[in-house]
Amino acid sequence: MKKNTKIWLSLLVLVVGIIFTILTYFSTSFANKSVAVITDSQIKDVLVDKTKDNYENKDEVRQQTLHLKIVSGRYQGKKFTVTNTYSLSQAVSQKYRPHQRVIVSFIKGKPKLVEPKRDWVVVLSMFLTISLIILITGKQASLLLISMILNSIIFYFVIKSDIRENGTRIFLIYSIATILFTFVSLVIVQGFNQKMLVTLCATLLGVFVSFSIFYLVMKLTHERGIDYEAVDYATQDPRALFLAQTILGVLGAVMDEATDIVSSLYALAKHKSDLTFKELFISGRTLGQEIMGPLINVLVLIFMAEALPMTILYLRDNNTLVYTFKYTLSLGVIQSLSSAIGIVLTVIFATLCSAVFLRNKKQRW
Repeated sequence: MKKNTKIWLSLLVLVVGIIFTILTYFSTSFANKSVAVITDSQIKDVLVDKTKDNYENKDEVRQQTLHLKIVSGRYQGKKFTVTNTYSLSQAVSQKYRPHQRVIVSFIKGKPKLVEPKRDWVVVLSMFLTISLIILITGKQASLLLISMILNSIIFYFVIKSDIRENGTRIFLIYSIATILFTFVSLVIVQGFNQKMLVTLCATLLGVFVSFSIFYLVMKLTHERGIDYEAVDYATQDPRALFLAQTILGVLGAVMDEATDIVSSLYALAKHKSDLTFKELFISGRTLGQEIMGPLINVLVLIFMAEALPMTILYLRDNNTLVYTFKYTLSLGVIQSLSSAIGIVLTVIFATLCSAVFLRNKKQRW
């Protein structure tokens, strides 16, 4: 795809996305509950109370008076006045803005604020992502989108299976899911060919070997120091959820690296067909050493970004660093370490698979 074509197609998708975002913003057909609009141009907002705890954390409790006009549902066209109490930190409450669209529920004919209407944000984000994918990848964009959609469908059925089994067959369900995610992603983007099969082999080896090492260490240490109660919003066995998170996290880290190494070695072998096994292995090892560090750092930074809010909250409540680490950081650190093991091992597996395959299969790529 030519550069100008990519740019114009990307802009077209972005314009279409903006149109759909506007339509979604004013649409009420996708909301299960009634939609209302705040008619105030300036919302009355008064201070109710100032709070200060034993650890010098300060906050304010404020109350808004909102005038609503219902635009969908049983009470469409009617107007109501409601109050909204929120804290200035907005940790567990929400501050509303003038002319904002909100979701409301009715209890005995009286409206209750539920949340802001945010579906238009999802639509805008989706089209913006598609636009950027087209701009960067060109004709590969359609394959990437198909892969994302199919993986989302697979993920839905995996979750349904997990819920039905209530976490009792965690290894079977998520092992099959790992294989399906990997196969679907690679076969759609790369096609069903020898390079895809090598990448698939290297990825699965990296995932299952590193997860096996992780699980073996857990068993040898009798899982001491792992506090499963720190798993957020656990609605089933938290240990099962933690293992599921770990194996999927390892897959996400490993697949990217395996694809980079295998693709690079195949391109190298295509331009220089007389490479020996040793030369291919050294090339793969060198490439792995270059990308291994940044990948592990990315994992750590993603984990730190995710854990930052709760870590700050725990520390501000005068909890010790050990207690804070135990309930906000410990499980993430364990998962990051297991993924890091997978990244290191995948350098070996991807290099060996590529080198052995290229050495044994004397054919043009």
